[in-house]
Amino acid sequence: MLDRTISAALPISLLLTFAACGGRLYKVAPLPASAPPEISTSASGLNVGAVALDGDQSYERFEANLPLAGVIAVDVRMANKSDAAIRTNSLRFDLRDAAGASLKHLAPKKALGAVMKYYGNGFYAKAAYSRTLEDYESVALKQTGEIEPGGELRGIVFFQTKRETKNVDGLVLSIAGLPAPVSLPLQTPRDSGESRSQKSFD
Repeated sequence: MLDRTISAALPISLLLTFAACGGRLYKVAPLPASAPPEISTSASGLNVGAVALDGDQSYERFEANLPLAGVIAVDVRMANKSDAAIRTNSLRFDLRDAAGASLKHLAPKKALGAVMKYYGNGFYAKAAYSRTLEDYESVALKQTGEIEPGGELRGIVFFQTKRETKNVDGLVLSIAGLPAPVSLPLQTPRDSGESRSQKSFD
């Protein structure tokens, strides 16, 4: 009986030791150098390109199938073509599915929590969780400053969807808080050819 107890505890002990020594719950990839495609022109002067990550793409970048976990990750790139700075904290992102239902905007912490719950990560080292959360926050779209004229901003915006979602087609992203709102249908990385070279903002 003692041998069985030790054998059962050993993998958990090793996992905690690994996590405490710099491990992460999931390996999050940095933002890719390529830009989302088809930068749209808007009356507000904020040009936007965005793609919704499907299951395969989200696994490549977050080591987890986010749509199955109930999370949609939208890779957004914005370019300011106006003559004035655009305050990012005034921008409001709304995502609607193919049926027109609005999906709730999630903070990186909430998105990670949904993923952990789906994959059953109820036993983990705090250091591993903290590092993984930092990685989620590092790739998230930062709304704490301004986009200067001619400048651009890139990052992930997370939204809540139903668990076991397998299709991310038909999504529409809207951005409010501008003189003229921006709305664009989203492509998936497969549709957009994200691996191909993208057009410049210039």
